[in-house]
Amino acid sequence: MPVEFYKALWGMEHLPLPEALRWVEEHEYVGIETPVDTLLAAREAGFEGKGIALIFPTSIEEFEDGLEKSRRAAATKVTVHAGKDFWTEEAADDFFRRALQLAAATGQEVNFETHRGRLLYTPASTAAFLVKHPTLRLCADFSHWSCVCESLLHDQEDALALAISRVGHLHARVGHEEGPQVPDPRAERWQGHTEHFCQIWDRVLAQVPDGETLTVDPEFGPPSYLWTDPADERPLANLLEVCNWMRDHLSARWKV
Repeated sequence: MPVEFYKALWGMEHLPLPEALRWVEEHEYVGIETPVDTLLAAREAGFEGKGIALIFPTSIEEFEDGLEKSRRAAATKVTVHAGKDFWTEEAADDFFRRALQLAAATGQEVNFETHRGRLLYTPASTAAFLVKHPTLRLCADFSHWSCVCESLLHDQEDALALAISRVGHLHARVGHEEGPQVPDPRAERWQGHTEHFCQIWDRVLAQVPDGETLTVDPEFGPPSYLWTDPADERPLANLLEVCNWMRDHLSARWKV
């Protein structure tokens, strides 16, 4: 199956944008994933590579505005942090109904992220929306669910299987039972978690239809996602090395 790896600019904010874009190109990522305003700025700076736009709408008007900016930024796909977890079911259903209609009308590929604090914050809430909205597609970041459910989702198989069947974009971050990111997926202490998530991601890849491409972002985050020494807040791992390792690990595993 074809796989394309994108690099989130999250955690690279200390670099000037042109330098961050050069780093992405030098490390052979297909493109970037970043908030849509940053993607627009990258285009203005001459960036011609692929880009996945992130938007964070808490209203249908903000969603429509994000889609328009994503179109202007020539985004390959759009990743959506949709709504708030405290919205009523009625409000959430109305948002998804209208958002999916807008996405279909523009022809853009839109994937709604499984993210804490948003509408798709648990396996159960996500499964209910997937049943009600057959065209709803996901940006799968199952590390959030492992944190919310305080488990590696062994007891969530029905919802997990349904979610896997709807994945259009993957955030390949390893979570654990008490947080959304292990300190270092390379460490022996966390090899069981890393392998467990890789097995889930294997299932995601296996469901990609022939002729389509799975886009993957090894989206490990900076502090305080990235663990630090409590005495001096020194990061306990090198973020960019971790992202590259996860990309290379999956490339070797999937032979892509």
